[in-house]
Amino acid sequence: VLKMDNAQKKAWSRRLPFCVTLLLLLSSFTYLFRPFWFDEVLTLDNFVMRPPLSRIYFLYEIPNNHIVFSMLEKVWIDFLALFLNTPFFLFRGLSVLAGALAVFLLTKRMVRSCGLYGGGLLCAAFAASSACAIFATGVRGYMLGFLFTVLALLFAEKIVARPTLPGFLGFFLICLLSVGTTPTNLAALEAVALFHASFLWKRKRRLPSLLYLFAAPVLALAFFYAPIRGKFLRCLQLGEGWFSAGSAVWNLYASFALILLGSLPFCIAGLFHLWKRYPRLRWMCIAGFLLFLLPLPAFFVFKAPAFPRVFFPLFPIWLLAAGYAFCAYLKMVKRSPALKTLPLILQVLCTALLVNTGSYASDALFGSGRHDDITLPYYARNGFEPQKIVSLIQEKFKSGEHPLVFASFDSDYPSVLFCVSCTDLPESTVITDLPNRPRIRDLDFHTGKYYLITSGKNDLEQTMRRFGFTVAEPVWAGPFQRLDHVAQ
Repeated sequence: VLKMDNAQKKAWSRRLPFCVTLLLLLSSFTYLFRPFWFDEVLTLDNFVMRPPLSRIYFLYEIPNNHIVFSMLEKVWIDFLALFLNTPFFLFRGLSVLAGALAVFLLTKRMVRSCGLYGGGLLCAAFAASSACAIFATGVRGYMLGFLFTVLALLFAEKIVARPTLPGFLGFFLICLLSVGTTPTNLAALEAVALFHASFLWKRKRRLPSLLYLFAAPVLALAFFYAPIRGKFLRCLQLGEGWFSAGSAVWNLYASFALILLGSLPFCIAGLFHLWKRYPRLRWMCIAGFLLFLLPLPAFFVFKAPAFPRVFFPLFPIWLLAAGYAFCAYLKMVKRSPALKTLPLILQVLCTALLVNTGSYASDALFGSGRHDDITLPYYARNGFEPQKIVSLIQEKFKSGEHPLVFASFDSDYPSVLFCVSCTDLPESTVITDLPNRPRIRDLDFHTGKYYLITSGKNDLEQTMRRFGFTVAEPVWAGPFQRLDHVAQ
């Protein structure tokens, strides 16, 4: 990478995006087979499987409906059903395809702007990360939003280079699809505009194009949600979000830093070099810093802090900004091969270490899987086993018992219900209710044994008090769910 002739560089410029995409597919493979978690089950059950395609757009009672993703996922599953009895892991295929295309295009863009070394290293580190693999296999719209950010980058680049009507229309369409997936993608689209403004803010003839880049995402948001504005406004007032603003901020930024852990110090050094050596480029440094501040209002302004994961579609812009800073570092040490090679060695070591010890890093930084929304959330860990609980309930049935099982809200009850639906157990075996719905007052209508599925010891004690149970006999306990036999 450090010493190549022009022919070799051109050849590797073509090969490297394919190599990085293959790395993404390899790192995502094992995550394809993980159980569906709370939000994925809600997406499939409420917004994809049951309603017809024409109704999905209007089902916006809760923001869990990533409308554009839900519609595409519906088409994807129906397409698969034409050819085979679809195994559930293929439901994740749409996100995998979105991730592969996004990583391929982003790598091409970064190699062109940041060189083979800088662009390839940072994109490969991202593609190998657990965060990328988890979002690339999630039955949610976050990786699709990531792809739309990359596409918005490419269209914006064409607009500022040569404004044309197809370019303007293409960028608006991408904005429409992006905010239609999740409204919070507005931050990523405004980051695209800010990124280009940092390069062209003094070129007055480009001012109309830059203004359009800032205005188009807002107009697209208003246009997409206008027909369902009542539901959209009610969703804004729900107050759903992360448990702590400080924790959300830390989780978002620390997760991104963890991906580039080996190369981040050199990116920072490159940024300081730009600031000191090139005063005329200080505006670009300031704009680059502002790119990282865009999510902050969402953590402090609203009733509840936004979930950190909703800003995953910002990562392409952040990676590109880091790539430019890394290029500045390489120019600073161009006469020292050892200092050029050092980031490569450290990044490879850090990435390899995190691939094998990701849960330890997550726990050390964020406390536990339930306090991590990006690097390695609880539902992507080996300890998340709703299918294990359901298999134990099946064994009770086979032994002649007819138990009644109550799953608490905090136990990720949808994952359990989904596993029950894949068995021959009666659907009424596992019951639950929601905090904002009429509660089940008692369980006296059942004459057999009672079991509780909860998230842990505290949740078990609260649920027992609620129903008046005084005795609990553990049946199975994992780090995120447990099953207990309870009695009066």
